[in-house]
Amino acid sequence: MLKPFDGVETMNGNEVLGWWVGELAKGCELCMEGLKVVIFVTGTCPVNCFYCPTSYDRRDIDAFYVDEEPLRDYTLLLDEISLIDAKGISITGGEPLSAIERVYEIIKLVKEVYGSSFHVHLYTSGYYASKDVIRYLDRLGLDEIRFHPISDHTWKLVEYAVRETSMDVGIEIPALPNLTYLKSVVLRAAEIGVKFVNMNELEVSETNALDVTLRGFVVKDDGRSVVGSKESALRILEWVEESGLDISVRFCPAVFKDVVQHRKRLLRKAVNCVEVGDQLLSDGTIVRREVEYLPLFPICMERFRGDYDERL
Repeated sequence: MLKPFDGVETMNGNEVLGWWVGELAKGCELCMEGLKVVIFVTGTCPVNCFYCPTSYDRRDIDAFYVDEEPLRDYTLLLDEISLIDAKGISITGGEPLSAIERVYEIIKLVKEVYGSSFHVHLYTSGYYASKDVIRYLDRLGLDEIRFHPISDHTWKLVEYAVRETSMDVGIEIPALPNLTYLKSVVLRAAEIGVKFVNMNELEVSETNALDVTLRGFVVKDDGRSVVGSKESALRILEWVEESGLDISVRFCPAVFKDVVQHRKRLLRKAVNCVEVGDQLLSDGTIVRREVEYLPLFPICMERFRGDYDERL
């Protein structure tokens, strides 16, 4: 159940879903229901962000995943969408636009198969983007583009996308425990006319832990995120509310991916993967012949084993 935070009546959310002021982005709404399939199109990225939590096994130019599964065939992408009864996809990386032809093909495919109302959002630093790229993504039917601003070049693309396209334009940044930085991003986004800003709790992983601690950040006892990230984001939300800024802002906690996004998606998939004699557990695990399995392709496709093995 949603409840106001700290007495601010229009700030909604909870400790798991996060907190927000204004209207949630469509991509976030679908994620909260487990209705988004996440497509990781490449692990390569020209921007060396110290806080990047991407795992080592995904930091490869050929890394290509649909949710938790390596992807070799686009039909498997369609299988995943069908198994989850998804209403949309998110395209991420690495830097997705470093594999731009793959991005184009995916958007074309899902729009052709599922129609224009099937929601697609994309994350990008804008490093490989241009006005022509932004315009073409809009023409293909990209519904929502989320920029991680790394330079004035990115901000110019943000302005162009707001002014010249029909896409919902957002900013997505880590919630660094730095109020000056966070305020500057939100203010600039509001001035341009950006629809929303998402602040993600600064996560700690095996790939960024050293860089994070060397910069003086303190890791929380749970090892998941840094001290001060959540608190700074919540202060920004209160400031946005008090300032009356015309922009939606959300804080997404590190726990959200595991407890909500990942779990709900697994549950939805498991429901479509269970067979007669299987037991479905509350976390999405399938018990088959007394062995516990996650609802991944090898388990879900047992009925179509020959076809599945051939496509792999």
